[in-house]
Amino acid sequence: MVGFLSLARLGVGLAVFLLRASDAVEDPSFGGVATVIGEARSGWRDIAALKGRRGAVDSFGEQIASRLEGKIADARRQCEDRGVDADLLRGAVTEVEVLLKKLAKDNDVVVAAVRNPDSFGDVIRGRVQKRRRNVEEAAEPFFDALVRAVTEEFVLLAPGSKDFQVGAFRQLLDGVEEIRDAIRDGIGEVKAGQAEQTAHIDGRFDRIEDVMSRPVPRRPSRVRLGSRPMEVSGFIERREQEGLFGAVLSGASGRTVLTGMRGSGKSQLATAVAARCEKEDWPLVAWVPAGSREAVLSGLVELGLELGVRVEDGPSREVIAQRCLNKLASAQGSNRLIVFDDVKNPDDLAGLVPRGEGVRVLVTTTRLADWEGAGWAHVPVGVFEREQSISILLDHNDHPDRETADAEAADAVAGALGDLPVAVVQAAATARRDRYTLAAYLDMLERTTLEEGVRRREGDEYSDAVGVALWMAFQSALERIEDQSPRRGAVARTQLGALSVLAAPGVPARWLEKVGGEANDARGALSGLIESSVCRFSEDRSKVMIHGLQGRAIREAWKDEPESWGRVEEAAAGLLGAVDVTAIPVRDNASRRREALDLVEQLRATAGQDHSKGLFSRPRTADALTHALWHAAELGDPQAALSLSDAVDLLDGTLGPDHSHTLAARNNLANAYESAGRLEQAIDLYERTLADHERVLGADHTNTLASRGGLANAYESAGRLEQAIDLYERTLADHERVLGADHTNTLASRGGLARAYESAGRLKEAIDLFEQNLADRERVLGADHPDTLTSRGNLAYVYWSAGRLDQAIDLHEQTLAEALRVLSPDHPYTLTFRNNLARAYQDVGRADQAIDLFEQNLADRERVLGPDHPDTLISRGSLAAAYRSAGRLKEAIDLFERTLAEALRVLGPDHPDTLDSRGSLAAAYRSAGRLKEAIDLFERTLAEALRVLGPDHPYTLTFRNNLARAYQDVGRADQAIDLFEQNLADRERVLGPDHPDTLISRGGLATAYWSADRPDDAIPLLEQTLAEALRVLGADHPDTLASRNNLAYAYESVGRLDEAIPLFEQTLADRERVLGADHPDTLASRGNLAYVYWSAGRLGEAIPLYERNMADRLRLLGPDHPDTLASRNNLAYAYRSAGRLEQAIPLYERNMADRERVLGADHPDTLASRNNLAYAYRSAGRLEQAIPLYERNMADRERVLGADHPDTLASRNNLAYVYWSAGRFDEAIPLFEQTLASSERVLGADNPNTLTSRGNLAYAYRSAGRLEQAIPLYERNMADRERVLGADNPDTLTSRNNLASAYESAGRLEQAIPLYERNMADRERVLGADNPDTLTSRNNLAYAYWSAGRFDEAIPLFEQTLADSLRVLGADHPDTLASRHNLASAYCSAGRLDKAIPLFEQNLTEALRVLGPDHPNTRIFRDNLADAYRAVGRDEEAAALLDSPSDPDDTDAEALA
Repeated sequence: MVGFLSLARLGVGLAVFLLRASDAVEDPSFGGVATVIGEARSGWRDIAALKGRRGAVDSFGEQIASRLEGKIADARRQCEDRGVDADLLRGAVTEVEVLLKKLAKDNDVVVAAVRNPDSFGDVIRGRVQKRRRNVEEAAEPFFDALVRAVTEEFVLLAPGSKDFQVGAFRQLLDGVEEIRDAIRDGIGEVKAGQAEQTAHIDGRFDRIEDVMSRPVPRRPSRVRLGSRPMEVSGFIERREQEGLFGAVLSGASGRTVLTGMRGSGKSQLATAVAARCEKEDWPLVAWVPAGSREAVLSGLVELGLELGVRVEDGPSREVIAQRCLNKLASAQGSNRLIVFDDVKNPDDLAGLVPRGEGVRVLVTTTRLADWEGAGWAHVPVGVFEREQSISILLDHNDHPDRETADAEAADAVAGALGDLPVAVVQAAATARRDRYTLAAYLDMLERTTLEEGVRRREGDEYSDAVGVALWMAFQSALERIEDQSPRRGAVARTQLGALSVLAAPGVPARWLEKVGGEANDARGALSGLIESSVCRFSEDRSKVMIHGLQGRAIREAWKDEPESWGRVEEAAAGLLGAVDVTAIPVRDNASRRREALDLVEQLRATAGQDHSKGLFSRPRTADALTHALWHAAELGDPQAALSLSDAVDLLDGTLGPDHSHTLAARNNLANAYESAGRLEQAIDLYERTLADHERVLGADHTNTLASRGGLANAYESAGRLEQAIDLYERTLADHERVLGADHTNTLASRGGLARAYESAGRLKEAIDLFEQNLADRERVLGADHPDTLTSRGNLAYVYWSAGRLDQAIDLHEQTLAEALRVLSPDHPYTLTFRNNLARAYQDVGRADQAIDLFEQNLADRERVLGPDHPDTLISRGSLAAAYRSAGRLKEAIDLFERTLAEALRVLGPDHPDTLDSRGSLAAAYRSAGRLKEAIDLFERTLAEALRVLGPDHPYTLTFRNNLARAYQDVGRADQAIDLFEQNLADRERVLGPDHPDTLISRGGLATAYWSADRPDDAIPLLEQTLAEALRVLGADHPDTLASRNNLAYAYESVGRLDEAIPLFEQTLADRERVLGADHPDTLASRGNLAYVYWSAGRLGEAIPLYERNMADRLRLLGPDHPDTLASRNNLAYAYRSAGRLEQAIPLYERNMADRERVLGADHPDTLASRNNLAYAYRSAGRLEQAIPLYERNMADRERVLGADHPDTLASRNNLAYVYWSAGRFDEAIPLFEQTLASSERVLGADNPNTLTSRGNLAYAYRSAGRLEQAIPLYERNMADRERVLGADNPDTLTSRNNLASAYESAGRLEQAIPLYERNMADRERVLGADNPDTLTSRNNLAYAYWSAGRFDEAIPLFEQTLADSLRVLGADHPDTLASRHNLASAYCSAGRLDKAIPLFEQNLTEALRVLGPDHPNTRIFRDNLADAYRAVGRDEEAAALLDSPSDPDDTDAEALA
């Protein structure tokens, strides 16, 4: 068995690799590879945040090992079950340890991992086979599992922690020490080239809109949930009422159940309790219909969403309900009431009864048993007490005297009715209304018989007289209304019949008020029925309700008269068929939606009620069903439409599958499935319906053409573009042949085909059709027709897709202006046009205008469409995405989380828009550095897209691309590249090789190769991508510009500067021309060009670009935006590189203060800023300020990151270096020695930072005069760098220079000079003649010639170096001052004091101005000038210069450089 300890070395090995990698992002002075490694600074800030804890590397490695043990447990058990020998498993572990150790010693691997974490997994995949060959076959599965576990663990530690909040911003903002933003621009651009934002489809206009949002409102302090029945005026207090109120209101009973027969008043008692709680301002009163367990779940889900339970992870309904219960149980104690009304089976409440301090649960049910012993306080609700019944009958009939004969009659009536409350109240109302004495009423009650009384159900104990009383009630009401107006009587009969047969929860009053065509008659009839107590209003007076027993009495009475029952059904069907959503103005979307959903509710209820199923044989009901299906989906609630699937089946059974109404209903149900994202079901139904249409109506029937178009649209939505286009092309040809070219349906068909072409990347064909459609609609319909506006918007969108941004924005602006003029500000089309214009503004970098429009649109859509409309969800997501683009990550994440929660609630977990919302939230987490959360969501989104949409759907391909990018961010390169390769193959197969998305996939794979340090794979792919983008998209398309930028950056990363610089220059020029100077991509290009100029030593060109970039970002983004802070850092670094310390230091000081304020004192970026400022102070000779900062930084890093963290090692190195600069060699050398030992132990002997530590220690030895120790270290370092990095690597050239300098210091000029000569030649060849390092090499060679007395060779080189430094670096650069000093010293040594002294004087003057009087170099310049004065007898001037004895003259070029 492989135990825990057997993985300890493996855990330590992975810890070492992680620590080494993140160490590479520290101060460039720590190592020559900083520039290279810094290209991925963005990814490694997150590692530092995750590992912010004390402890040695061994402890850290043990923690990793314990997690690895868990990951491989299953694989280990499987091997053991097969009898695999434990030694074989240990051998597999050893092979992975060896693999990881070799990776840790490979500089290329570390560079690749730091540039992008994905390179780590890729490198393992590329090297694993060699180690795998050493593993026995039986242990290979275990070996493979272990490799996967190591890769996964690396990723686990790479992402930023949840606490990495404001400072994370975007990973692409980081860089190596002070070059962070320059690197970010490059890496950011590479990723921009492959970026794919998930998208929402705006179905009405066939436009893609990003998912976006707005601040989450506070949860209401009081929650009122559910449709509570209205309190009955004059409700009779019951004997149960006082005890019930006392038990519930006092909290004496947490669970109370009301049991009794139907009509006994249970719900009215519960309503009285709920009303009392509301009046006493209880924080929560919820009314949950509980006729089934599903109904109970639905109520708890709705309550949970209202209470704000977490749903962004896409939980099931059961989980949401459980979270609701947990929320109630854990909330601070307060009075809360939840009523479960009409529980049919107590088992439906199993596990779903709320608990918690202050929570009261009240249940109503006809089930008398099953409640004992379960903690319920049982309150049986019986019939009225006889005295109550008598009182009601007498009071309603103005006979308060209980001693009269009427009292005896009242007693007899009550006895006949069994004191059933609903019957007693109706009897009293009938007698009063018709002016019967109670004796006369009793006589009628006894003489009237019905063929069939109200049928009894479980829990009912009705007498026959109850049915008679209810019959008499409605008949009496109708007769009374008819006596007043026969017309109103007929209307009342229709209204009452509709109420008895339609939905039990009630019928909209506005519908009943339109019965009969004359509003006054309808309102009068309805008032008469309500006054008679046969029916009543709901609490909000929106619906009219009839008691269930009363409805049964009406139906059973009229069913005995076939003619009457036929009129009832026809009237009810007519009421449904008369509902006309389109009659409501489009701008009143809330009313339209309410009308559609009320119609859905009626149809769903009637389809489920046995007594109303006959309605579906009526054409008016079929029409109503067809319209309800369409409008519910169209108005944003496809789930409601889908609830009518049983109704469609019922229609199929009554009218037959071939009936035109059945076909129409089925077609609209397919549309609802499509709108709900259930594409597979939609396509199946569309295909079946189209086949039926063609068979029944013929291929050319307009309904057949419409059905074909619907199927084509579903194919397109499902990503089956080839089938969609074929069908669209056929449909358009048929429309043109059958209806003519100018028919509105033909124009719509042409628009559908154009959209499909655009989706398939056939942009030229799409633009041609959209332009033709716009021209035709302007000619046929007029410029102001809504369809014409839609065509204009569609054309604007395809222009945008083609990169024709100026034309797109002009057209979007025109469309919005005309919509505002023609349609009104609140028209849904206007809102969509505004959203599309906002997105166009966002894409061209006009962020402020975009956010203003998005915020306005969200407010308008919430007001006009309602908070749950899909278009409102789109607006919320769009605003969130705009916030994210603007760096406002907290606002963005809040909105994305809300949007996902609402999409889950409104659309369901499988809807494409819900999947998209989850992907957008994942992307926001990724931007904020919350990478573990991001990857979890990306993985879940891809898995669900594969299940719901299939592997070839465009959304699935997009989600796979986004997951690959996230894997790439966290170092899981093997998984990232696998996904990128799969995506490219799938897109080439599904979309074709020239589709824009295919080009994006190709570029994404190329950048993944590049991040994995596979330039030989990456660069040819990048070159191919650029060539194809130029051919397919054109030179000015944004994707083409991104491809060119990515290729340029790849060239720069491998040192091909002559190729990189022209591409960067061209990209910047093109982006300024195409996108504008302020576009984010343009700013990124400017930063990229500045960086490559800096890399080439062209500081005079780099600095103006950095200055402009900082000014622009400050103006556009504000002072605290991550991009602004990074730009300020880059500019400071450029100033420092140019020797302009007086400008660099204030910028560093401000940046450190801002990062401490924004990110916190312990944030890795803040620590880096403190290091940068210390380094600048050191460069300026302000050692008294630099040393405390370095000391604080080392202490903070040891505390936050641990003693062995690479950043801590870097801080120790920097502190040692500043001690050395201050001449505190006794403190510096032990720190250098400690840093080297720790680096070798933690990072490995060949790590670039270890090599740098060795060089630093060698330099310290040399400075202390311990050359016998320094030279062997220098020799070893040069050999190791040539072996590890190659002979031409800049760090190798630096090592050669240092060894030459050590030889020179030891007087071994015959060895030093050949090295200097070779180094100068190599730097001129590799870096160029004007590179600052080349100037240094020329200076050093001159100095060596001078030391050897070869003045004739030294002086011309010194003169050339000074001239070049003045031209390249400027007069104030420290290296220029050093060059002038060295030339003066050479003149002095050659006896040419007449030339030396003026140079010494000029140099001292410049140094005092630039460096200040206390800078070490200023002191050297002063001492050397004094010596020169003394050499020519100017002793007084020499003495005036010196306040103390002069230091030894030090003209070492490198020391001064």
